[in-house]
Amino acid sequence: MVTVRLFGVTKMLAGNQSTLSLALSSGWRVKDLVAVIEAAYPKIGELLQKKKVLVSVNQDIAHEDLEVRDGDEVALLPPFAGGSGRMLKKPASGVLAVLGGSTY
Repeated sequence: MVTVRLFGVTKMLAGNQSTLSLALSSGWRVKDLVAVIEAAYPKIGELLQKKKVLVSVNQDIAHEDLEVRDGDEVALLPPFAGGSGRMLKKPASGVLAVLGGSTY
């Protein structure tokens, strides 16, 4: 059994499930797992195909040809953002910073 952890938009698109449990055959790869997810959750599959969501296996970003084994933890990682979108103080180093559409 493989546990797939969902966050953000992927969790929402899966009916607010935070995990999926999938039984995979021996020799399956990340791309096979993605195909199973696409079939069950087409909107998540679309995000995966457009590379808007990354796949990690056992907390490492995974390539599509990586083998997924029984007991592995897979996570679908949507883009994360944070902060206020602006700097609190201009850098003294003279470095130009663009945050949240504003130039500092």
